[in-house]
Amino acid sequence: MRTHAALLAVGLIVTGPSAAAQDSSRAGAVPRPPQVTDSAIALGKELYHGSANCAACHGIEGAGTDFGPPLAQGVWMHGPDSYEGILERVVHGIPKAWSTRGVAMPMRGWQTLDDASARDVAAYVWYISHAWSRSGEMPPGS
Repeated sequence: MRTHAALLAVGLIVTGPSAAAQDSSRAGAVPRPPQVTDSAIALGKELYHGSANCAACHGIEGAGTDFGPPLAQGVWMHGPDSYEGILERVVHGIPKAWSTRGVAMPMRGWQTLDDASARDVAAYVWYISHAWSRSGEMPPGS
């Protein structure tokens, strides 16, 4: 019996806590807002790469281009990185005067997004912009 208990203790020490426990306790991990559901992310991704035309300026998966800054680095120039802050930028855009690239960001994706679609795009952008938090690495430039 003592041998089994000793082996169990050694096994726990060697393997450490489960991956799920490590993930939930990871320093810097940002909890997903309730609005950022799997379905909202999927719909937002489709819009981001499709009719909203976000990828034309912000790049595939938010990598950024000469016309729009990266969204996937977790660094925000205009407003907070909260879901609500991102939704505000999607709905109201960024004026040219605020732009670091000399290009305004149109509100509502060139006017193609209704309220529900804007929320879905914001969910997708929140998701890709917080990927660093899930990976346990700090975003570039932090």
